Amino acid sequence: MLPRALPLLFLLTLSTALAGGGGEAPTVTLNNPNCHPVIGTVKVRTGTDLAASQRLAQLFAQDQADRAEQPIDWSKVIPADQARRSETLQLLNGGRLSQGEDFYHAAFLFQHGDCPQHYELANLLAQQAMRRGYSPAGWLYAATFDRWMLSLGRPQKYGTQFVTEPEGCVVKLAPYDPATTDAERTRLGAPTLAVALRQADKLSALCNARQSNGP
Repeated sequence: MLPRALPLLFLLTLSTALAGGGGEAPTVTLNNPNCHPVIGTVKVRTGTDLAASQRLAQLFAQDQADRAEQPIDWSKVIPADQARRSETLQLLNGGRLSQGEDFYHAAFLFQHGDCPQHYELANLLAQQAMRRGYSPAGWLYAATFDRWMLSLGRPQKYGTQFVTEPEGCVVKLAPYDPATTDAERTRLGAPTLAVALRQADKLSALCNARQSNGP
């Protein structure tokens, strides 16, 4: 579920030296009092911490399990998401993320955030996972970038995000940049535009089927 676009209530400074295999750790300052949790300044430091890796895997599994039950009980999932993000931020600030999969899990948890700054941080974390050779992070990089742009009221770039019409079961691809090529999408593991549009039709059909089989 994509939150409504929020006003730009943040101070952003981003300093990165992201050449693979070296350079200063990226630092991001993201201040928005409407975020839960507020991020502040994060420097992406790394260490070797098996316990932290295991904990992030547990948090990720909880996130996915909460969304496996349909319909999703948002009254329970929203506070659980906030708690998972808070714990993930503590691990990140402590320099306890080490593997590409750690950054992938952290990015996924912040992708389920509640403000543009969460999605921006998720995108940075997905990029860090990619730089550590974790190939599934390519799609997540595209998805977090799209969610970030949409939350700022801008078109998405890669076409990974869908919206549902207020009335009825009509699922559409959220507004997207027509200049993006399928080559850009497939390089990151994202579906081509034609596949994404067909997926919107499938989601509409699934929604209608659920309504037809309802109580």
